[in-house]
Amino acid sequence: MDQNTLYRDAIRRVAGRIREAAPPDLAERFSAAGGFDPASYRHCRPEFGGAVCAVDGSNTIVLDAGCFAVAAVRASVSAYAGGARLYHRTTPLYVVTVNPGTGNEDFDALFYDCFQRPPKVHLDHDDPVRNAAVIRDTLEYRAAMEMAGELDAGDLIVLDGTLQVRHASHDEVVESLLNLCNLRGVLIAAVTKRTSLTWGGGHPIVPAAEGLARGLGIPEPWYLSLSAAGGLLDRRETSAWKQRGEQYVARLHPRADRAFKVEIPRYYDTERVERVFSALASFADDGRVTGYPYPLLDAHLTTRIGRDAVEQVRHDIIRDMDRLGMNLADYTGIFGDYHDEFDRY
Repeated sequence: MDQNTLYRDAIRRVAGRIREAAPPDLAERFSAAGGFDPASYRHCRPEFGGAVCAVDGSNTIVLDAGCFAVAAVRASVSAYAGGARLYHRTTPLYVVTVNPGTGNEDFDALFYDCFQRPPKVHLDHDDPVRNAAVIRDTLEYRAAMEMAGELDAGDLIVLDGTLQVRHASHDEVVESLLNLCNLRGVLIAAVTKRTSLTWGGGHPIVPAAEGLARGLGIPEPWYLSLSAAGGLLDRRETSAWKQRGEQYVARLHPRADRAFKVEIPRYYDTERVERVFSALASFADDGRVTGYPYPLLDAHLTTRIGRDAVEQVRHDIIRDMDRLGMNLADYTGIFGDYHDEFDRY
């Protein structure tokens, strides 16, 4: 079989699997599986008198030696009220080593600096990207804790991602964050740009909820509780310490390109859930990404680590290696990657 035929067969196979995940009757199947009808979709009025404070973080691998890597991480906060930015803050750029095997000294030190106690579980992963994400989470949770202590009752903190934690050391941190928010009357939610949640043996959850809403003629903005349909979702995190939120799908603006998964503490009553979605909808009319809460967009734009920052970190590392008696040959021997050379041709 020639290469063109192999390629076309592969493309057809992939397209067929996409069709299987999202069949023509996806919305009808979703309605039957979850017992959803027009009353399941709740309308949210885009009205909110408080502040919305978004927290996001960024991480990138700066250098990779194979046996260990160097990462840069930071987090940002952006707060808005009445359509105007109140403030934004960004942590310093932390440069850390991430390594496979047992323990990570930089994570232990940063965790202690953030929460005045050592992590209860070592950072033992073999994936440098995952390690860097856990370290980034540490900065995000610290920023969220600070905001929970400063905001007024009725204000909203929005996290980028989920209320579930990716590392056990953050279990007590998130519990403390939720308790502080509850004590001070500050609302909290998490918005996910992309989710792996599926139902019915692998069907994506967000397109199914959107398709059913279109078929039923549900006007935006709306939100749909997934947790109300017990047993609908295929995948649940197996560790009890990861489960803290109720899952929703929400389309926050009539001109939104898509809906998002939103997670809200499971102990919220109907009134607080409605206030959260009203707040999100009232800050979702930015023309750049209509339907996405623009405080989160602002936090993302201010925290991302661009190519210039990465190159500056690399330059500074080379300079300090020189001070230690190492030269460019040493640097190339440790961090040299022939992929970089191949990309030049």
